[in-house]
Amino acid sequence: MDQINKNSFFDAAWNIGCQLMKSSIWHGESCNWQGYSIEPLDGKFQPVIRTFGPDVYSGTSGIALFLAALYSENKDPVLLKTIEGSVQQIKATMHSVPDHGFYSGKPGIAAALINVGKKLDRKNWISEGINLLDSISASAIKSHEIDVVSGVAGTIPVLVDAYNEFNKQEFLDKAIVLGDLLCDAAVKNNEVWSWATVPSQKNLTGFSHGSSGMALALLQLYNVTGNKNYLEGANGGFNYERQSFDTTQQNWPDFRDGVSQPSANVCGLAWCHGAPGITISRLKANQIKADDRFVQEMNTALTTTAKNIYHIVMDNLNNTNYSLCHGIAGNSEVLLDCGGTEYQKLAETVGVAGIAKYQKNDISWPTGLNTNQYTPGLMVGIAGTGYFYLRLLNKDKYKTLLAPGL
Repeated sequence: MDQINKNSFFDAAWNIGCQLMKSSIWHGESCNWQGYSIEPLDGKFQPVIRTFGPDVYSGTSGIALFLAALYSENKDPVLLKTIEGSVQQIKATMHSVPDHGFYSGKPGIAAALINVGKKLDRKNWISEGINLLDSISASAIKSHEIDVVSGVAGTIPVLVDAYNEFNKQEFLDKAIVLGDLLCDAAVKNNEVWSWATVPSQKNLTGFSHGSSGMALALLQLYNVTGNKNYLEGANGGFNYERQSFDTTQQNWPDFRDGVSQPSANVCGLAWCHGAPGITISRLKANQIKADDRFVQEMNTALTTTAKNIYHIVMDNLNNTNYSLCHGIAGNSEVLLDCGGTEYQKLAETVGVAGIAKYQKNDISWPTGLNTNQYTPGLMVGIAGTGYFYLRLLNKDKYKTLLAPGL
């Protein structure tokens, strides 16, 4: 990729950052954003305009992560003020969110404060993040507090990373309690473990709400404790996906109610459900405990993901979106971390195509809402699109936000 195209990736990220700066809503020293969200209204889900909370998925923490990364490329004073305003908003509202989940709860917010604090050398923000982790309860979990997005599978990796970085035994102790709770919550069938997370005919596969996310969290906990109960749980979760694999589609079924069909498997093709997210889980699992099965499954998932991206770029760009959660940007991000040069070139092609279609024609970036309407956040909104372009600029400098941790 030549320097001209690399510069165009920064320009795309900067233009999105400018849009976020201009659209920020201020109250005193705090700022927030407004946009569309799909919410239950009058008995059905509809797009509504709202302001957002402090979470990573759609709120100020996710936006702050993108803006802080952008600031490392351009020390713009308005950008700095916007980051400071977003952090003020985060601190004012962060105790109102659930204790668990990287994308919906306090662990992700704590990770954002720590990471943004490091980038801007704000030790008080780092301390706020550590204190927020201290406030998380590990005494019990509710039935829905299991997965990566809103449960302990998204909390454990942050606590483990924080223990390793700050050498606070309390963080590891808390992660162990949560790991035991996660093991207790599993549906066990000999060497096959799964977890009930969302309404579904069968327990889910996949990373965001499925067994990949829980299995990886337990493997990360095993790595630091050596407790073989966690290794058994991790292997059990991965075994559930091996048992569920659809050889015809070279993918993993999406068992959610309203998605799955009685006559045939329906497989997702996104970070949240299907091969792209599973690719990440196997990459990280293999980094912890090398296993030929992890490598084989990662390569299978990677091939399926890449074929889908190629098809979209060639034939169906009008019907995709550039979100991280379930759009072509998130799927292409997976290629950056898990694939070689050929896959990186395909991800860059996705970036170039987006610039040509949307930025150069002054067309709004399509978001992950099913209505494609504007939303500012990280996982379904334009902040995530901007972060994708920073990763195209320098994938080693800007680590993926598609897995929990510091």
